[in-house]
Amino acid sequence: MASPASTSPSIGQARSPRKAGRIGSESCDLAGEATAGETPVTVAHYLGLTPKWVDGTAVGGCSFMIHVRHAAAAIASGLCETVLITHGESGRSGVGRTRNVVAPTSLAGQFEQPYGPMGPPTLLPVLRYMKTYGLTHEQLAMVSVVQREWAAKNTPATFKTPITVEDVLNSRMIAYPFRLLQCCLATDGAAP
Repeated sequence: MASPASTSPSIGQARSPRKAGRIGSESCDLAGEATAGETPVTVAHYLGLTPKWVDGTAVGGCSFMIHVRHAAAAIASGLCETVLITHGESGRSGVGRTRNVVAPTSLAGQFEQPYGPMGPPTLLPVLRYMKTYGLTHEQLAMVSVVQREWAAKNTPATFKTPITVEDVLNSRMIAYPFRLLQCCLATDGAAP
């Protein structure tokens, strides 16, 4: 993570590849850029790059998984050899964030906003996956355990203390099947 709380997500996102030593070296042969939030052209311009391929797909939290698939397809089809995928967010401090105004006369304003958080229901695809493929609660909890192991290797990570599958399964239920230790932590940061 490379964005201090005093900078906007887009600045942190553009600075993070340089801090990681991935941009600015003579060995860098970047031909593609993918990001959401800020446009890939803006990030490439800030980094002094002229990519042959860009992807600005923005569909929420899974945008970056889609970028990986798109990048793999672009590389496989010969459009480019390397792709830089960047992300920046100020979820905790809100620096650079603008207020998302939903028109009260819109469908979301009438039928979603009055009842709480809005957006796509993440639970339904997970429940479907669990039913179709037999994914157990223990297997799903293991995702949080492994993520915490990786976080322990990241100096600025917020939570580094190891957790177990039992810790996850014993944490407070938030929205079935997700428990507290399976929820995404709101943080400030950026990463290539």
